[in-house]
Amino acid sequence: MTALIDAARKTGLHKLTSRIFPENQASRALMKALGFAEIGIHRRHGMLDGQWRDCVVVELLMGEAAA
Repeated sequence: MTALIDAARKTGLHKLTSRIFPENQASRALMKALGFAEIGIHRRHGMLDGQWRDCVVVELLMGEAAA
């Protein structure tokens, strides 16, 4: 993840976003430690194994957008 963040900064991106299943506490903790903020929930974002799944939306603002 740190290599991805570094590459995104070097290319001038202003934001990275991702989605995580709510129960995936390890990934949520990792993203928080890397500076990502949880900004919302996509309700019933997609189906997995025949069940609708929610996703926590995270974002990392970079550069001027982070100021």
